[in-house]
Parts: sequence; structure tokens; C-alpha cells
Amino acid sequence: MTDRFYMICTRDTVGSNASFWCHNGHGYNTNIEKAHVYTLVEAQSRWNTGRTIDQPVCADSVDALAVVHVDHQHVPGESVITPDCSKYVAFQKGRWDGNDLYWLRNGGLPTTDFTQATIFDRPGDTAELVWLPFATADAVKRRTFPIAMLDHRRMVQGAGLRVPAHISRARRRKPGTGKTRLNCPDCGRIHWQLNPYVFEGCADWQCAGARTHG
Repeated sequence: MTDRFYMICTRDTVGSNASFWCHNGHGYNTNIEKAHVYTLVEAQSRWNTGRTIDQPVCADSVDALAVVHVDHQHVPGESVITPDCSKYVAFQKGRWDGNDLYWLRNGGLPTTDFTQATIFDRPGDTAELVWLPFATADAVKRRTFPIAMLDHRRMVQGAGLRVPAHISRARRRKPGTGKTRLNCPDCGRIHWQLNPYVFEGCADWQCAGARTHG
């Protein structure tokens, strides 16, 4: 494993794709090639002072799970037929995963994974499909990461990152109540309270924590 990390912005997911902080913090992009690369020390430091929606991840793990997609904004929306072309791909009209196209493939349902798209020697029916020269789509393909594949245990903690205290507190909060989940230091029972810093006492009157901390 190399000392390389990306920073995901979990708020700006596009379709099934994670969005990454771009080089030098210039916005977000689903294209892994545009992601800023941090060292472990840099990623941990940024996380320690960052927002709850920013998540550093091991770059090697992301790269290993990357899926090649094509953004519909970067290819023609109508069929392009050229006399000398002998390699075509076809995508479904009006169907997207975020911005990404669904490609025809032999023996299976349409897929957003461009590497699985079937290459045809000539275009076919154009009623529900758009046909493009393979080279046109191949020129704008990009590597993306499915946010559903994010494995915190393996790609975060397992890569050497440690969850900052303010992130842990945020994850323990009960939505809509302002309360934070704490465990009784005596019996381990879960306790919800408004004070996220000081344990206010166990709810079980038989627990020593009810007397010690109550």
C-alpha cells in the first residue's frame, strides 16, 4: 500500500459516483484523475480540522475498485455515423446514472461500465439508441468510484487513518434531537443526552454510573 489518499465529499455524490476534492482544493469532481492526492499525514491533518462531510480514503483501494464511465455531457446526443468507421458503441436514450450513460452489452443488461460495452462493426436500430464511433466515447471516458463501495474499516481505519473526535461526536448524534450517544463508563449502556462532552449519568438506577455520574 502506497502513501496516497483521496478526499471524498460525501455531500456531493453524483448518481452512484463519489465526488473528490480536486487538485489543490479546486472544487469537486467524480473523475479520479482530477482528485488531489494527500499523504497519510496530510489527509489526517485535513480530516482533523475538516467538515463532517469530508472523508479521506486510501487511494490504492479506490483505484482498485474504479469503474469507467462516460458523462453524457461530453458526447453527442444523437447518432454519429461515419463512412470509414468499423467500431461503434450504443447507449440508451434518456437513461442516466447521474450524468453517466448506459451502454449496450452482449448477453446482459445495459451497463454504465464502459469497459463492458459491446463494440459493433456497424450501427443498428436508432429508435431507442444512440450510436457513436467507439473512439468518440473512448476519448472522454473517466475512472469513477461507486460510493456504495466505500468500506470504512478497510479503506479508512485499515489504511492508518484515525477518526477525529469531532467526527465521532457527529456520528453519534440522534438526527432531529440534538442529542449525542454516549456509553456508560460503568455498565456500557447506551445513553442519549444533549451534552456531548460530559457523561451525565446512567439511566439504570442500579448501575454504579447512576450514582457516580448522576
